[in-house]
Amino acid sequence: MNVNPWRTASSGSVSAAVKGLQYLLRAHGHAIAADGSFGPATQAAVTDFQSDEGLTTDGIVGPNTWSRLVIPTSSGSTGDAVRAVQQFGLVSSPGLDPLDVDGSYGPLTRERVTDVQRDWGLTQDGAAGPETWSFLSTQSPGPRPWPLVKQGATRVSNWRVRAAQHLLRAKGYAIAPDGIFGPASGNAIRTFQQTLRATYISTTVGQLDWPALIVTVSLGSTGEAVKAVQTLVPGGLTVDGSFGPLTDGAVRNFQSMFAPPSDGIVGPITWHALTQALFE
Repeated sequence: MNVNPWRTASSGSVSAAVKGLQYLLRAHGHAIAADGSFGPATQAAVTDFQSDEGLTTDGIVGPNTWSRLVIPTSSGSTGDAVRAVQQFGLVSSPGLDPLDVDGSYGPLTRERVTDVQRDWGLTQDGAAGPETWSFLSTQSPGPRPWPLVKQGATRVSNWRVRAAQHLLRAKGYAIAPDGIFGPASGNAIRTFQQTLRATYISTTVGQLDWPALIVTVSLGSTGEAVKAVQTLVPGGLTVDGSFGPLTDGAVRNFQSMFAPPSDGIVGPITWHALTQALFE
């Protein structure tokens, strides 16, 4: 749940995620159309699959069913499990064409999967396994997930590392905001998680952690949370912890494009947008 944000699909759902699970069902031997619409045939195939796997036969694809459905694929893989990945298109920047759905996991598919992994803060191995699929499953109606910041990440591999470190410092954890999410940062987030809950404890900043870490800031605010904003907002701001006119202007400009209204207040909606890989 914290690091694998599986999105549930059920009867009536229409999305790329549904088309992906239909290809996965085909890869498991179920002869259904991959049309992206969760109709009676898909529901029946899901129920049959759940029965075969010893799962609750409710015809709903939730975390447990997704985990059993996913067939890990990587360079050299072929077939419907590869098509399940390719049909998302995986367009990570303007001007790129969607992937061809040819069922062959070649260099371009590996490259695009790596792009997805980089965008969400995942392990960048170019293979489509359960972690990557949990984020692909969110390509359906509903809110976008929060990205991950995993122990071992650096600001080169994940631009959110320093922001996470500054937010942990704002909560009183004496770690260096050095852009390397090493053991000290991993232990800090683990300890922070233990103050919030008894489960989903790890060294990764995930879905349940960001909302608890962020602090609403605006013009006149100071401190570590402001520094976190300054590391995330485009514009090359000086990370000085002072929310002055330059930071206010940069935030408003970002909000006008990605997180209206442009009011200069960095609340949950703006924080979430700042962590996303966005392009026009």
